[in-house]
Parts: sequence; structure tokens; C-alpha cells
Amino acid sequence: MKFKAAYTDGVPPGLVKVLESGEFALTLLRQISAECLGAVKPEDRPAEYYVQTPDVTICANGVLGVEMRLTGVNRNGRAASVFHNALKRLDQVVSKAVSAALREAACDIPIQVFAVIMLDDDIETSPGSGVYSSNLESEAHWVKAA
Repeated sequence: MKFKAAYTDGVPPGLVKVLESGEFALTLLRQISAECLGAVKPEDRPAEYYVQTPDVTICANGVLGVEMRLTGVNRNGRAASVFHNALKRLDQVVSKAVSAALREAACDIPIQVFAVIMLDDDIETSPGSGVYSSNLESEAHWVKAA
């Protein structure tokens, strides 16, 4: 499983530092890969579970954002709810990190956050919807300093 962020050029430098930190990587590995998806000690298995250096996107109009993507996820017969819970936690972890970095930078500009999990099999995108996809996406939302 690979976590990869993309952030808009122009986000506060402190946010970039957070997204590139070992502490943030361990948080993702432990809270999402292990707690939500059941991986055993993902932090000790760097060829299987890792956090890649973020990409930088072009700021076209002054609006800033952070996307966090988890790819290479095997369904392995797990219930769709496992992945819905993982997506919710992924969004929470990223939103909390963004909010804290904005607070630290005394930045009052909101940043849009979006999380995605890409699976090797289709699951229902939301319970009862009847819509299936191998991509689970959070609702994009705005995060401000906490």
C-alpha cells in the first residue's frame, strides 16, 4: 500500500514539512494500514507499506488544496465497511494535520482536503447506493486553522 499526498504550490512551508515527516508517515501507517485495514506492523515492512514524498501541484488561481491517496489496496474479501471506515479515518488524519499546520503558521486561508482509496476490486461506494467502484472518494471539504 502506498500513501501519496499532492499539495498545491503555495501552502505554508510548515504544512509541507508535516506531509514529508516521518511522524506523519508513521501516523498513516499505524492508523490506516494497521488499525483500519489490519496490516501487521506496516512500519517494519517498507517494501509493502510506505508513504511516498508528496507531489506539488500548480496553483492556478490562488486556491490551495491537499489530496491524500492510498493505492495498491487489496480487497481480500473484507467488507466494504472496512474501507469506508479507513477512508473516513484517512480524511480525519489529513484534515487534523492540515488544520494544525495552518494554526502553527497563523494562516487564515482555508485549504481544500480530499482523500481517495484505490482498491483492486469494486465495492459499493456508499452503503445502499447501488453504485460500485474501485475508487472510494471522500467529500472534498475546506479546512481552516484549529
